[in-house]
Amino acid sequence: MTITLDHATVAFNGIAALSDVSATITTDQPMVLTGPTGAGKTTLLRLLYADLLPTGGQVLVDGVSTSSMKAKQRRAHRQRLGIVQQDCRLVSDYTVFDNVLMPYALRGVPKTDADRQCLELLADLNISYVKHKLPRQLSGGEQHLVALARALAMQPELIIADEPTGTLDDVTSNDVAIALKHAINRGVGLVVSTHSTAFAEALAGARVLKLSEGSIVHNQQPSTDDGRRTQDEL
Repeated sequence: MTITLDHATVAFNGIAALSDVSATITTDQPMVLTGPTGAGKTTLLRLLYADLLPTGGQVLVDGVSTSSMKAKQRRAHRQRLGIVQQDCRLVSDYTVFDNVLMPYALRGVPKTDADRQCLELLADLNISYVKHKLPRQLSGGEQHLVALARALAMQPELIIADEPTGTLDDVTSNDVAIALKHAINRGVGLVVSTHSTAFAEALAGARVLKLSEGSIVHNQQPSTDDGRRTQDEL
């Protein structure tokens, strides 16, 4: 999967949230978005999964403009993704286990296999102990881990995660980084936003884009073999 932002602009009530942003996201190179609150990170991510359409420029998914997609095509696009939003959006009256189980049912995985894989995924993220709890019984950090587990259960081509460690302590943030690196090693793409320098550095090999006031101001490529990083100032 390749998603291309081609001079994409998003304006709300005439005020630009993103301005003339161009970038290419592929499944073979993880990407980290950094920048202060209000820089445009969430808006950019919403463009990637067609929750927003650009008001200028275009967003292309494998060469097809999201603005020209019908609703059915946009849904099909999202089904190729694992999306972790800041508010998690867990089903409130489902247990953790049932929330994470949902993608397996959508993919038609037999129940016995789905149950086993779901339990393994919860164990990988060290949240087996909350499997029978409801979302309202979880801490903010636990909710984010469950949302990540549900995204991984989609077996997506690309994970899009908006501040997945924003409410987590250092140990739990490291668990998330490890889980994401395992997904990357299995060939899953990743675009993640974060305020955490340590979390960004934990995702070795990632390209780092820094946003400020709706524009990309820094484009840092992964380390080279001799440990140096290549940088472009935009």
